[in-house]
Amino acid sequence: MATHTRRPNKRRSPGSGNTGALILGAGVAGVLLLVAVVFGAAWVTGLGHGSVGGWVTDAGGGPRWSTTSTLVLVLVLLVVGLLVSPLAWVGWRQWRSREWTDSLAKAMHSRRDLKEITRKAANRDARRLDSAHAGVGLPLGVAVLAHQKLYGLYEWSQVWIMGTRAGKSRSVAIPQVMTHHGPVVTTSNKPDVRALTSGPRSELGRVWTQDPQGIARQPATWWWNPVSFVTSVERADKLVEVLAAARTVGDMSGLDPYFEPEGRKLASSMLLAARVGGQMMTRLPDWLTGFTPATGVPNPAELLEAAGLDMVAKDIRAWWALDQGQRDGVFGTARSFLGFLRDPRYSAWMAPTGVDDDRPQFSPEAFVRSEADTLYLLSKEGAGSARALTAGLTVAVYTAAEDLAEERGGRVPTPILFLLDEAANVCRWPELPGLYSHAGGKGIILVTILQSRVQGQNTWGVDQFEMMWSAANIAAAGRGLNDARHVADLAALIGDRQVLTSSRSIGSHGHRSTSRQNQDERIFTEADLRALPRGRAILFVSGARAILLELVDFSSYEWAWKCEASAAFFLEESGIDTLVDDGGAGTAEAGMLLPLTDEQIRQHQDGQRRVAEADPDALVVSASPAQVQLWVSELVDEQHIRVGVGRFSRRTLNPEAASPADVDDHGGEQS
Repeated sequence: MATHTRRPNKRRSPGSGNTGALILGAGVAGVLLLVAVVFGAAWVTGLGHGSVGGWVTDAGGGPRWSTTSTLVLVLVLLVVGLLVSPLAWVGWRQWRSREWTDSLAKAMHSRRDLKEITRKAANRDARRLDSAHAGVGLPLGVAVLAHQKLYGLYEWSQVWIMGTRAGKSRSVAIPQVMTHHGPVVTTSNKPDVRALTSGPRSELGRVWTQDPQGIARQPATWWWNPVSFVTSVERADKLVEVLAAARTVGDMSGLDPYFEPEGRKLASSMLLAARVGGQMMTRLPDWLTGFTPATGVPNPAELLEAAGLDMVAKDIRAWWALDQGQRDGVFGTARSFLGFLRDPRYSAWMAPTGVDDDRPQFSPEAFVRSEADTLYLLSKEGAGSARALTAGLTVAVYTAAEDLAEERGGRVPTPILFLLDEAANVCRWPELPGLYSHAGGKGIILVTILQSRVQGQNTWGVDQFEMMWSAANIAAAGRGLNDARHVADLAALIGDRQVLTSSRSIGSHGHRSTSRQNQDERIFTEADLRALPRGRAILFVSGARAILLELVDFSSYEWAWKCEASAAFFLEESGIDTLVDDGGAGTAEAGMLLPLTDEQIRQHQDGQRRVAEADPDALVVSASPAQVQLWVSELVDEQHIRVGVGRFSRRTLNPEAASPADVDDHGGEQS
């Protein structure tokens, strides 16, 4: 007797769910429908009896099929066609969009496994957390089995692993940044997410872009002093840990068990001295020469003593007193954490450029208390990159968010999204894996996007990354996985299904027998997972079976036109010819980034300055040299505009094209 089970990947009995039977049933239903339509037409025209043969041959003297009957039949068929065609069209569209993986979805999970992440459930959870003002949740995609939209809850952290050009930005990063109506911090080594979302995000709050390496060609319109984060010895040590992790493999090869920890303590002590002495980050190279500071340079030990940090000052004097070999090793290690300070381009992002510099200073504390500000952190990886700055500011904002959560009883009033794209390359945050166990409960949503498991293991270590993957409420794996061990582990997590096998045997007397039995097999093999098609991912959710996910490109959302307009404006004002995206169709064509000339950069900066002088209160996003063409703006008068407070208009991005009569009370153009 067959054993009944509720597992979606088990057959109830051999032969159940036979595809051939389904096709036969559909054919019989079609024939019955046709017969019903024919006889219905006969009944309407008054025939009421007889048969098709009788109607044609006029046998038995009964009524014969007439022209009227034919017309009625055609009319009935048209009515039935009109009723059925929408369903057929939907079915055809779904069939056209299906991938070879989709038939396996029903073996992976049931609808019950989706109950916590549907729109209804996410909406209910957002209200429970008093976070509905931030949105429903973070969009994940559509369940292939149930065709339901799925959402990450405002207590759930995420890890995504997808290869290059698999749709990480277009299907994960952009939809989550666009739909979250709260503060957002996002990292990247490409300008695409910033270009496509900064315009719409400016409607919700202020947009900040840190771009020390010119990835998006954005000038330093504000600055942040990393030393401002150092309010205690603990925070000084934490910042040094971040700076140390940003070093390259070459910098960290052959780490000395004495010089490495001593160098970290030295760097931490110098950061404390800079904080209590009111110095900038750029002061540290003057203090890490291995000798007492030159004339005119503040003495860090004296600054610490004046602030009551005598023990830290004593350590610095002890390091100065070491013999030359030891001193060179300790100070040289400390300098390795600050290699990025050698690039003069970065200074303007960390300190005022002069006494008349009136650029605003970024405040992590104010940012996390904002309604929906956005912070774009752009940097590259490798030697000479600014990723130490990227990670440092990320940590500073996260720490400010934790402080706010403690002030408000354990949770921030509005969920704060940290979407860390290319985290292993541009945001090496040593503490990140450990935060996955408790950040979500504070309303701090961590979303880490990586290219492979090996990349995560190399960055945080095998055990630390596995801890992060296990602690994530949502873990997803998409296209482009080539790690044999990883795909084998994923195949095991997805599980097995039962398939019907048949065997025939012939006895000694010619008797034939057929036996059927269920046999377990992997739902997805390692080769299947390696060949995942574009637009598909495997989703692992806490307390549920693996889910086959359809990724939704941002161009499918109703707000996609805003992103397209944002990208078009970005390309014009930045001088970048094309955006490099990660696959899929879109407004921005994939290509190479073309550098700006010095003259173009000067004109770009002059345009920003002219706008700021015209309206000092304006939130300047950018300006072109030929005309003041900013993002969606409030038209103050014929010459002045204020950026980021207006309602979006689809008609034009050029405020000069709008007359005062075209502007409504909300600062946007009338549609």
